[in-house]
Amino acid sequence: MALLATLLGNSQPRRLLGRPEARERVASRLPWVLGFMALWALFIFIRLIQLQIVDHNRYRIRAEHQHTVEVPIPPVRGELLDRRGESLAISLKSESLFCTPQAFYPDYKVEKGEERNWGNPDAKAANEVALKLAGILDIPKRVMLERLLTKKPFVWIERQLGPSKVAAVRALEIDSLGLLPESSRHYPRGSLACQILGFTNIDGKGQLGIEQAYDEELSGVQGTLIAPRDAKGHLLILQENYAKVPVNGMSMQLTIDATIQHIVEDALEEGVRLSHPLTAYAVVVEPNTGEILAMAGTPTFNPNHILPAKFMNRPMSDLNPSERAELKGEQEHQKFARKVHPVEDSYEPGSTMKIFTAAIALEQRKVHLGEKIDCGPGRWNFGNNITVSDTHRHGVLTFEEILTQSSNIGAAKLGLRIEPADHYRYLRAFGFGEPTGLNFPGETAGRLIAPDRWSFPTQITFSFGYGLSTSPLQILMAGCAVANGGKLMRPYLVKDIYNDQGKLLKETKPLLRKQVISEETSALMREVLKGVITNGTGKKAKLEGVEAIGKTGTARKIIDREYDLRRHYASFMGFFPADKPQYGMIFMLDDPQGDVTGGDVAAPLFKKIGDAIWRYRQNSSSVDQTPDLKLSLRDWPSSESDEAVVHVERGRVPELKGLALKTAIQRIVMSGGIPEVEGSPSGNMATRVISQTPEAGAPLDAKMIVKIRVGSL
Repeated sequence: MALLATLLGNSQPRRLLGRPEARERVASRLPWVLGFMALWALFIFIRLIQLQIVDHNRYRIRAEHQHTVEVPIPPVRGELLDRRGESLAISLKSESLFCTPQAFYPDYKVEKGEERNWGNPDAKAANEVALKLAGILDIPKRVMLERLLTKKPFVWIERQLGPSKVAAVRALEIDSLGLLPESSRHYPRGSLACQILGFTNIDGKGQLGIEQAYDEELSGVQGTLIAPRDAKGHLLILQENYAKVPVNGMSMQLTIDATIQHIVEDALEEGVRLSHPLTAYAVVVEPNTGEILAMAGTPTFNPNHILPAKFMNRPMSDLNPSERAELKGEQEHQKFARKVHPVEDSYEPGSTMKIFTAAIALEQRKVHLGEKIDCGPGRWNFGNNITVSDTHRHGVLTFEEILTQSSNIGAAKLGLRIEPADHYRYLRAFGFGEPTGLNFPGETAGRLIAPDRWSFPTQITFSFGYGLSTSPLQILMAGCAVANGGKLMRPYLVKDIYNDQGKLLKETKPLLRKQVISEETSALMREVLKGVITNGTGKKAKLEGVEAIGKTGTARKIIDREYDLRRHYASFMGFFPADKPQYGMIFMLDDPQGDVTGGDVAAPLFKKIGDAIWRYRQNSSSVDQTPDLKLSLRDWPSSESDEAVVHVERGRVPELKGLALKTAIQRIVMSGGIPEVEGSPSGNMATRVISQTPEAGAPLDAKMIVKIRVGSL
């Protein structure tokens, strides 16, 4: 032990090898080297924090831009159905062609700050692709080349292609192109109710009518798909790569009855043919609820074909002078045809206004049935050189005869019995001077000035329909209040709203806006208005099998700030059955040719519509009118009936005769065609396809129209 302690205590540290100067230099530099290494490690650590934490999102986005493409996925737009479940607007499955232009830019890369450096394009490769696509898609090569070289990560080349074009594009096997499923809007009944339904643009945005007013509900929510690229730049479309899942739009059941709408449009065509007006329009409502059963005007348009095919995909610079003139004329026609006259037009109503003057006077006890009023020799001067004239020398008329014979003088004398403030208050209560509440694009409120702005003759002219303005729908709803017990109802077009699974989301209930007159006054007015048709100016409106009430109207038009005695509006407003009205209608012709009145040209067309509606009602009254809302054109097959569960050959016209309307439409869609319906479905189980064009088995090209005529077998 002593020896071990001695050895340990005497041990000395070993010296470094080498000369003393070298050893000193190493020892002096070692702290600097270690410090530099520590600083370098700290720099790397800070840089890693910056890259992985601070700038992580920026570099992630840059990488995604280089290796993936964000693809918009449009939802399926909701259907529009009539009150009996007939399809009025549907969304058909189609495919759309897109391009990733980066493929034509060899030097493309994403720079710092997410800026894209495109560089110069590969013009030769782009020209080859443009030439191939131009022949398939019928698009000029110049236009196609511009789309292919657009400096955007994602560009639509052509939307909603037919099956044959899709097949031709797939056969090209071009890396920079891709196809995505989409839906295209189609209207199976063609121009039927076109102004009510409206239409959509290529992006599915509503442009008119219900499509525009309820665009948010119908369109749904667009989704987003993240499509990765493979090593060759091909896009890999994987359904599980949804960044945002699309939400399909809601479907809507309208108050419109497709059969009544068809009846009305036929009558409008006849009115135009016989009287050659600038336009003709009509509205049919249920007076007790405000449901609009039909609404139409002339001219119409086909929402499936907004412009002729020869103008599609052609810029203005490619058109010759005659084609440009033709296109301009077509655009002007479309603009006029898209106007919804019953809610947008404002006019002085003329003699139909006498209904309200008489109703107010009765309600205020300013007159009684049978009271005689001197209407003189047909002209009445009441001061300040103001003269009211009648078309005939009536002499003394009873209160009832003032309406049946449509006396301006009698109506003026009734109006003067009403206090101006009361007169104005009642007219406002009838809805004049404010929108009806329909929530329809372009609706006019009309014009009704307050008593403090009335001039000497204002109340007089109000009494027989001049000095104020109204829309046809507005005056019809006011007329319903006279006929239905005094209730002013809000008109509406959308009955129920469903999600894409058929679940009811919202139900519209009838809304009472105002109790304007008493039920007693309403009953008295119904009795008085019967005489207009039985022995008055509306004899040509008499219906078969049911009694009606109504009033003719002939209102002079203002041309260059003066009334033109040769130009006017001719109208008839009527209701039936007379004692408990279930249908209210106004029929108008704007500037019919010749010296014709509402009783001459509008009343016969009211009869045509009324007779047809009454026959239709009698034929379908015993049928269960609950629509099968489970049947969806998007999810074929969805009917549980054996009739619907079939296989059809794509590209070949299917056999349709004898099928129910909705089943026939579905088979046409499955085979790749576009259905177009002719005739009037009666809404009962006997309604079937009675003929088709082309015949079953014929070749069916992409987006080819298959016409089917329906009726009762």
